[in-house]
Amino acid sequence: MKPPDFVNLRAGGPECPSDFTLDRLHAGELPPEEAQRTEHHVAGCADCGARMAERRAGFGAIEGVDPRVMLGRIRKGLDEPARASLPERLSGWTRRLLAPLAMVATAAVVLMVVVPGQQGTRMKGALGLHVFRLTGDHSEEVVSGEAFAPGDRLRFRVDVPAEGHVTVLGVEASGSLYTAWPLEPGVQTRFEEGNGIELPGAVSLDAQPGREMLYLVHCPLEVGPPECTLGGAGEKPVCPEGCAMTSFIMEKGG
Repeated sequence: MKPPDFVNLRAGGPECPSDFTLDRLHAGELPPEEAQRTEHHVAGCADCGARMAERRAGFGAIEGVDPRVMLGRIRKGLDEPARASLPERLSGWTRRLLAPLAMVATAAVVLMVVVPGQQGTRMKGALGLHVFRLTGDHSEEVVSGEAFAPGDRLRFRVDVPAEGHVTVLGVEASGSLYTAWPLEPGVQTRFEEGNGIELPGAVSLDAQPGREMLYLVHCPLEVGPPECTLGGAGEKPVCPEGCAMTSFIMEKGG
């Protein structure tokens, strides 16, 4: 049986970008010129605008599915003692989750990213940002879209697909751009390829409410440490060509 071709899978007209291209656009992985071209198309195409809205909503786009409950069950299943091999357990989760996700065009891609992405075990070669909230003398990993409060202290772990420089940028609800990591100048931002790399230090959240975005930016060695600028309110930062980024959503209360 021939596997599905995710690269060419698409909805809408023949001139519309493929689902794989929209996934990479949502993840901030497209080269700047291709990203700008795709965003221009999405802005003027009702079908592709709806497709991007599904990606931004994630599991929340599926009626009757609570994304936090679903992710909690996935975590619990992966953390339980293994009576079967890891591939068998993941295969079982995939079969159980595939039915309610069938209405989402890129369900298989979503499963590949979300299911293995716990505790630094993301799909090999993927750029990943893991956020941990400090509570007392321990920390707990949180998922994108969770609620946060002023004063919450966060630490970061990253998955780096290739040797290069990384930084974590934040965009407040007001549109202001700030650096969440490194916290001080002169900190080593160059890391070799690897998963679950802990970034030293912790950042404390301010009292400004609203949706706040975190972006992990990775630039190859020849580009150097990321030097990004504000892309506008509600937009991701503009970074040098060749850099990749992935995002994390924080819903901050007042």
